[in-house]
Amino acid sequence: MNREKIIHSVPILGSASAPLQKSKRIKPLLRLLRVHHWTKNAFVFSGLLLSFNHLSIQMIQLTLVQFLLFCGISSSVYILNDMVDIEKDRRHPVKKFRPLASGDIKVSHALTILILLCPCVLVLSFLVNSTFGAIILIYFILNVSYSFKLKEFVIIDVLIISIGFVLRSLSGCLTTGDKIPIWFLLSVAFLTLFLGFNKRKKEILTLSGQTQNTRKILSEYSIGLINEMLPMLTSCTVVAYACFSIFEANSRYMIATLPIAVYGIFRYQYLLSKTDLGERPEMIVLRDRPIRFAVLLWVIVYISLQSNLFI
Repeated sequence: MNREKIIHSVPILGSASAPLQKSKRIKPLLRLLRVHHWTKNAFVFSGLLLSFNHLSIQMIQLTLVQFLLFCGISSSVYILNDMVDIEKDRRHPVKKFRPLASGDIKVSHALTILILLCPCVLVLSFLVNSTFGAIILIYFILNVSYSFKLKEFVIIDVLIISIGFVLRSLSGCLTTGDKIPIWFLLSVAFLTLFLGFNKRKKEILTLSGQTQNTRKILSEYSIGLINEMLPMLTSCTVVAYACFSIFEANSRYMIATLPIAVYGIFRYQYLLSKTDLGERPEMIVLRDRPIRFAVLLWVIVYISLQSNLFI
């Protein structure tokens, strides 16, 4: 009887292990594509928010397609960057767990994914719209240049990252056909510079004197230099957003969202001093409830103002 139980249990165990093995293969792939970083591509939806009064199904569908294509091209960039930095990542206390650096995924397999993914995204982008295709191509060229050379230049490395966010927002704004909101794009630029230099600061603190062995560019920065930059970037972000609220928003009461934006910035700065998430700003947005609540509140107030619900 015991023998029969053992025999019948063998296929059950085998079938149970199959999903586990499949999960072990999928998880490294998702980490290679950095799916959790796709939240950054939400900036593509900027155009829908700014044109809330005259949305159409076609605009929403087009923006969703653009979002997915930005996810594809950004994943291509991440794969390329991981391939270029594989040796440096292996010496980094956090990045050594990335799929390529840890050996969870072979470099040849990553190269195959890159060769299949990147051309498809570029072709589809130009099929959607020639202007959008040009933006995607510029984004890709900038990031390839960043991976191979530009990340070695102090300040320029963070500027390239910031430009990537501006291109995301610009693509979304062009979808609606409205006038390009300069103050809004400046807000995005200053905010992402603020996030970028905060990330550099956290990386320096994490490595604590080992920057030469991991990322040489970090040795060009100093905590003192970054601390001088951050207050200026905070002020520029708030002023640019205030100007957007006053001069470019459809509602004259848009300035009411300014305290929410300021709270979000201050809350982020507070979390940097209390947590170890500074190198992954996207995780702060995903994990911190007050920031998630602030984002949700901003969206509710913004939509209410655009819809004239309180006027």
